[in-house]
Amino acid sequence: MGAKFDFLSVPNSKDGGKTRILYPKLVFDETISWKRIVEEVAHDTGFTPGNIVGVMHEVEARVLRYLSYGSRVQVGDMCYAEPTVETDRDIADESEVHAQSVRFGKVKLHPAKNFRPQGPLVRADRYSKFRKSSSDLSVQQRYERLEAYLSEHGVITRTQYGELTGLLRTRAQNDLNRWLAEGKLESLGQATHKVYRLSDK
Repeated sequence: MGAKFDFLSVPNSKDGGKTRILYPKLVFDETISWKRIVEEVAHDTGFTPGNIVGVMHEVEARVLRYLSYGSRVQVGDMCYAEPTVETDRDIADESEVHAQSVRFGKVKLHPAKNFRPQGPLVRADRYSKFRKSSSDLSVQQRYERLEAYLSEHGVITRTQYGELTGLLRTRAQNDLNRWLAEGKLESLGQATHKVYRLSDK
């Protein structure tokens, strides 16, 4: 069984979005849980689930410890973890900076150069494409799809988000408004020229 992909129509950045190009994108069927990974490793290796979870817990604790020292941490052969910092408000002058106003932000993960999947790719059938009904996608799945798109393209319009998820105009806007309120997104521009991007906070 191969991973499924489809083509998503996106604005052409080379001409300011006047034309559109087809962009290949994976179609995710499911999210594999950590419990499933543990059970499969235990079955294939003979390690107990408790030992696997325990070792992972210790790895996570040590990664967080070194991140709290301001270090960049290699996590196996998968990725590098990097801490970030943020302020609780916008600061215009260094005189306004106080130690208590600066805190750790999200952890950024940078995949290792050779950490990439291998195997066949197959074109998604007509029931699995990006344009499939929104009823097939949970709110979390829609956000994950949006997050992946924004990580690649930077910004998105309400119309593009509707195309990405299969939502009609009102529901697409409701999603974007929800994530604006939750602080996951921020908007730029006004009215028909409004675009959305991931929040830095």
